[in-house]
Amino acid sequence: MNKKVYLISFLLIALAAGIMTVKIMYGGQSMHTNISQYLWRVEVVMNIAGKGERAKVRMTLPKDNGHQTLYNEHFDNDEMVFYVRERPLTGNRVGFWRSELLEGSKSVRVSFSAQLVKTSYLIPADLRIDKNPKTKFPPEMHIWLDPSTFIQSNAREVKKHLKAVAGNERNMLKAMHKIFDFVRGEVKYRSERGSKDASETLKKLEADCGGQARLFSALSRALGVPSRIVGGLVLASGVKTISHVWVENYIGGTWIPFDVVNNHFAVTPSDYLELYRGDYPLFKHVGLSKFEYFFVIGRERIPPIDNPWSLYILPIHFQNFIKTLLLIPLGALVVALFRCVIGVPTFGTFTPILLALAFQEISLGFGIACLVGIITLGWAFRALLDSLKILVIPRLSLIITLVVILVLVLVVVFYHLGEQKVLFITFFPMVIMTWMIERYSVIQIEDGMRAAIQTSIGTALVALAAYALMSVHILRVFLFAFPELLLVIMALLLLLGRYTGIRLLELWRFKELLRMGQQKKS
Repeated sequence: MNKKVYLISFLLIALAAGIMTVKIMYGGQSMHTNISQYLWRVEVVMNIAGKGERAKVRMTLPKDNGHQTLYNEHFDNDEMVFYVRERPLTGNRVGFWRSELLEGSKSVRVSFSAQLVKTSYLIPADLRIDKNPKTKFPPEMHIWLDPSTFIQSNAREVKKHLKAVAGNERNMLKAMHKIFDFVRGEVKYRSERGSKDASETLKKLEADCGGQARLFSALSRALGVPSRIVGGLVLASGVKTISHVWVENYIGGTWIPFDVVNNHFAVTPSDYLELYRGDYPLFKHVGLSKFEYFFVIGRERIPPIDNPWSLYILPIHFQNFIKTLLLIPLGALVVALFRCVIGVPTFGTFTPILLALAFQEISLGFGIACLVGIITLGWAFRALLDSLKILVIPRLSLIITLVVILVLVLVVVFYHLGEQKVLFITFFPMVIMTWMIERYSVIQIEDGMRAAIQTSIGTALVALAAYALMSVHILRVFLFAFPELLLVIMALLLLLGRYTGIRLLELWRFKELLRMGQQKKS
């Protein structure tokens, strides 16, 4: 017995358990995949081009509040000067990218993790609206009471509609409901380029989220309630090119949210990310010939780790590669188990792993069908090449060329049949498939057709087992949150390396000998 192997295996498992314990106790990590504790990963990408002069880009940045907690903020400035300032009146946190002479294209990125919670507010039923609000609120609050360029709370038509909507109502809760119901019920939503101001929205009775928010804010200010625009994102996994705005009113000493477009009264949903406060643009730039932006959003169900070594800090587009990379040791564990303990023959060690990864990209049935078809045609082509008596290297090169041709044919044919998933068939490892065709032919010649078929079936079986394990979602989530679990896989592989018992399939192969031995004993 090699005690060193068992000792090393134990130490690896203990090390993994220790790292996980530290993360849970001190790093904000959790073992519970609570659906209310999503970790959102947001990446803002700004593609810009200069005009050969001084250029500047400005973006309001998110910050912690009672609704959202931010982690792992990272800036990729593409050699531009970057700094952050905080606006005293609004409290907005603003990032600036500057270049004294900007020529050519740049790509500026902001990425961060955010954990959001649904926040509900209660407006006291007996709360009254002050008749003289400016005498009650301090001067710094007057910015949210006074009319502005786009929120014309002193306009005649705004005051007229306020009178028609709320009348002489001085109860805060009832008045807010009346204004909310009027804007939501009478103003039709319409997506548009550039939001209308409050007066124009009232005149047309149609607007996007910005126009509706401005009208709600104007009516609230005209009533004597401090009101401000809030901008941000409604988070959903994928790529977005639009942001969203809603309103906050200062009621009873608290800023309370209202979103007439999505029908949220005094509630901030758990997918709302706040980026700025006030009627300001999210982005502003000067000296550019091109400015494009989009948001890349991903979501995990494991709460975050607030440290720079977390995998969550990586860009979202790179996280998918890491998640695939983490599956390879799982596949290796499955192959080792099937090869060493069960005794299933395969075409090499890594072939089943790569096939399982390929099946992850396309449907399982479609992947197997393509694999069988390509291998069968490749084997027939290999037999034809044998009759030509050519050298090994040119023969392998011809086979891999045939594999590429077959894949291209499948892509074109099935694409015309409406099967979009066929586009991912290129994920199949071409070299491995060529090697499988070669090995199939060699085994068929040396050991017979039966052995070649058995090895093919074994390879497919192990690939299916690896695919099934790789497809367990909770396992993938925990591997990404706790990559130290790879140490546990290493420990299991070490223990499998010390296995010297009879393989399970050998019991089936030698069942006659076992039966004869039992008869002799009896």
